[in-house]
Amino acid sequence: MQTFFSGNTFFRRALLVGMGVFVVFPFTVLAETTLSEEALADLMKPGVVRIAEHVTGTAKIPAIKVDIKKRLVATIPDRFTEVPVDEYLSGSGFIIHPDGYIATNAHVVSLETIKTTLASESALSAIFENALLLSEEEMNAFLEEEGSEGFSREIIRYVIEHSTFELSHEVSVLRPGAKESKIGTLMTNGFPAELVAVNESFIDDERDVALIKIEEHDLPALSLGKADDLSVGKRVYIFGYPSTAEINEKDPAEATFTRGVVSAIKQTKDGELKVFQTDAKVSQGSSGGPLFNDQGEVLGLITFQTGELSRTAGDNFAFALPVDIVKKQALEARILPEEGVYGQAFRSGLAAFADKHCDTALHFFGNTKKTHQDFGTDRIVQPYMEKCRAWQDDGESRDTYWDEFRDGVSTLSNPLLYVIGGSLFSFGVLGAMMFWLLRQLRREEREIDYLESRLKADEAELRRHERSAGERSLRKPRPALLPRVPKKKV
Repeated sequence: MQTFFSGNTFFRRALLVGMGVFVVFPFTVLAETTLSEEALADLMKPGVVRIAEHVTGTAKIPAIKVDIKKRLVATIPDRFTEVPVDEYLSGSGFIIHPDGYIATNAHVVSLETIKTTLASESALSAIFENALLLSEEEMNAFLEEEGSEGFSREIIRYVIEHSTFELSHEVSVLRPGAKESKIGTLMTNGFPAELVAVNESFIDDERDVALIKIEEHDLPALSLGKADDLSVGKRVYIFGYPSTAEINEKDPAEATFTRGVVSAIKQTKDGELKVFQTDAKVSQGSSGGPLFNDQGEVLGLITFQTGELSRTAGDNFAFALPVDIVKKQALEARILPEEGVYGQAFRSGLAAFADKHCDTALHFFGNTKKTHQDFGTDRIVQPYMEKCRAWQDDGESRDTYWDEFRDGVSTLSNPLLYVIGGSLFSFGVLGAMMFWLLRQLRREEREIDYLESRLKADEAELRRHERSAGERSLRKPRPALLPRVPKKKV
């Protein structure tokens, strides 16, 4: 006779499916966990770096004449200005692969930036000289057009094309936590970087992205998400190295964490790329930093801020290109972005830490030590580990099922305890009754099985006797028939 569990296949399958959902669900939730701002900063900060560029050489810039009304520009023959170049530029970046690959803006590491800067001085001088000859209406018309950066950009491009540049540069990723006050010393003690991929036409096509590489491994690379997840009103965060946040020369490698919302989603001029506008604070030096969500996923690349004229009017926004351009650039360079050991272990450790599962948390926090030691992850993880050890010493950690039960009960109020206690008692009585009933049913089942087997045995014995009796009757000799004797007549 089949029991309920062995006979009901549907119930068994449903039970297995339920157990599978129970096991998988917590991991799904973990992958999409919203982090506190403190935990978010601790997760992202090691993966954000400051990048410095040192440009040296000479530039020969032509003098030009501009006619704003006719939109004409021309060089003045035999008039050049030779400019010695010895400039330091800096920006931000974020690690996209543990083997030293870093994403940033092209204008942070490209020589086109210094060329544009040098050409702009000549262009602005010529524009200002010609503007003195314009009426107020003509000047206003020109300024309105410059809202789209039309003619002035053409002038700068013209100056660059007619200039002679003899420049060289070196790029370095500053060592996190460095305290040197001189940018030259910081670069010397930093990590030399090579340019892997730089979009040199970023001024025209607005794809302001570059990849660089340092010869280091086990770096705290960040996780790249999907820019499509961003919408107006979504909370976003920025990490970078804004120059306005440097209150002295003793903290040049200390990143700044800001937050805001996506205030608008716009388009590049060609209409092929989204631009995310946010009110999170940035300034010069923030370029190349990550825009990320509260799950610690990079969704954008900080590229520029509101123009200087607009900022003086009280308007100040940051603009980020979608992280898709970073992924595309990496793919073209045959790089597959991936989160580093630090991010993976720290996320798991945080989940266990939140539930006071200190044995598990300490295990994962310990795994973060596999990260490059110069990126400050030990300092970040240490407070979490000390807190866990304090919980264990005070008996507050929940490392066993009994700890879970004890801690859960200790947080309940008395009325709730009465309700739970009454419920447990009722379930206990009901369970005992069910157990007794099942025993009775099983005893009756065994008795019925015994009676059925006895009945079958008796029937078999009866049939056997009947067959034996029939066989004996067939073997018994039949009496012989006597001949009939006729009666005699008297």
